[in-house]
Amino acid sequence: MSNKKVVTACILVVLCSFYVFSATDKSGIITKNESWNVENSPYIISDDLLIAENARVTITPGVEILIGKPVSFIAGIPQADRLDSFAISIKVQGALKCVGRADNRIVFSLQYGTSEQCQWYGLVLNTERSSETEIAYTDIASACNAITVAQGSPLIRNTILEYNNVGIACTGESSPKICNCIIANNFTAGILIQKANPSILNNIIAYNKTNGIWSDNLSRVTIEYNCIFGNTDANLSGCNPELGINKKKNKNRDSTDIANNLICDPVFAGSRADSVAVEQDISLQTDKSRVKDTTLARAFNETLTDSTAIKWISRNYKRYTLSTYSPCINAGKPGKQFNDMDGSRNDIGVRGGQEFVDFSK
Repeated sequence: MSNKKVVTACILVVLCSFYVFSATDKSGIITKNESWNVENSPYIISDDLLIAENARVTITPGVEILIGKPVSFIAGIPQADRLDSFAISIKVQGALKCVGRADNRIVFSLQYGTSEQCQWYGLVLNTERSSETEIAYTDIASACNAITVAQGSPLIRNTILEYNNVGIACTGESSPKICNCIIANNFTAGILIQKANPSILNNIIAYNKTNGIWSDNLSRVTIEYNCIFGNTDANLSGCNPELGINKKKNKNRDSTDIANNLICDPVFAGSRADSVAVEQDISLQTDKSRVKDTTLARAFNETLTDSTAIKWISRNYKRYTLSTYSPCINAGKPGKQFNDMDGSRNDIGVRGGQEFVDFSK
């Protein structure tokens, strides 16, 4: 082996050793305020974790949370159901600020194993301190319910929820605000609603294996200015029957339903639909295909089975960038609080909206 290869191998060993050494183990009950930062990342959740009523956890941009395999039953942490008893959950009875940045996201993924659904239970928000609870610029994969909202009205925005059984489960008369998220490639439903009243605005809910949004047909749900497309069994199930049927045109002259939801391909940059749009644009002199990064294009259109691939692609936040041909551009809910960072009207999806928002106004 050459000296150069020996030096390279030694550097890799040192870096791997540092990565393992710098990891922070978390489990049990948190009773005091904590801040999770990049310097102590990754945080390995080795068993159930409960943020108690008087505690607040702040997760800062760039932190990686790895979900391990449960090894014991921790007294004092209630279990939601039988499945919860066999899988790791992170329960919030206090406050959680899990807010990344547009170019420095927070990632929840698996420490071991593949990206199959139900490898851990997920985040359970069951707190009266919902005004202090926010999840933003965060990626969550491989959970039974990536996020369960059991009470209150927490804010969930600019978050990618994929390869879970359910993206967001809304229960217990909760009323979460769900804005500018990507909810894709989940199995049972992108959003599941049971006796809850969520506001679902400016999201792309696409390519889920069963339902895009599944509701009990009893809840009072606001579903406006979303792009809902390509969900295998139904885009909308148990919802207002007038939703999901194109009846009018928006300001971009694209067809929408009565609540301004687009029922069409969101057209991501680098996707097949983007390439087709370029080919059909007779005003351009261009090659037949515009798919510049075939790795990203394949990754979007194929099911990932390797957890390392999930981690890699989650870090590539540009994966869900809208094509210039996307109908989602300038198609979100109007209003200053929803505007993009450049002041223009909201772009539906994870790249839309402002980095810091206050929806209380």
